[in-house]
Amino acid sequence: WGNEANLGYWLTPDKAVVDLLEKTDRSKIKAVLDLGCGVGRHALLFAKAGCNVTAVDSSDEALSILRSQVDKEAIQMKIILGNYSEDIFPQESFDFILSYNVLYHGYRTDFQEALRLIHRWLRPGGLFFFTCPSRRDDKYGSGDQVAPNTYRPLNSVHPGDIHYFADEADILDLLREFKQVSTDVFEHHWDNNGIRQFSSYWQILAVR
Repeated sequence: WGNEANLGYWLTPDKAVVDLLEKTDRSKIKAVLDLGCGVGRHALLFAKAGCNVTAVDSSDEALSILRSQVDKEAIQMKIILGNYSEDIFPQESFDFILSYNVLYHGYRTDFQEALRLIHRWLRPGGLFFFTCPSRRDDKYGSGDQVAPNTYRPLNSVHPGDIHYFADEADILDLLREFKQVSTDVFEHHWDNNGIRQFSSYWQILAVR
């Protein structure tokens, strides 16, 4: 987060999230949770759209950047230092939960527990949008395998972080408690310190 050269990217909302917000009835997503918000690009997007936003991240450095943005733009937002494995909210607290490039950092059991908490925190009919890498991603199979479909990729932005990689059947199984699930995949090439990489990520919308 301290790299100023990358800060512009991390402050720019992802197009898939922008498009989802534009086509969603704002009256039905008043209470929003950005789980693993980073420096808050999506938390700020939803707050500016008039939502009551709670932003959670485990990095105090990232939240410090978010707080400065909130103060600069005079935005109301609840900011919490925490992580996705902590049961820190009452049942049925939110209409919409977003977790962008977060939940796959760990083992499948960690992923599954996070989804259980998210299901608990959502109100009936609430929306849940998240992303995670597919097994077509260049990071799949890279580095040490620590569990089935789970690696410490050497070619990650943060080498050594544990990543869990899902396929569509796995996602549907993980989300079996949700009423409806739609999956899409976003694939692109990018430059990682001069090395050409291929990213393949699921973009998933589920209804509680």
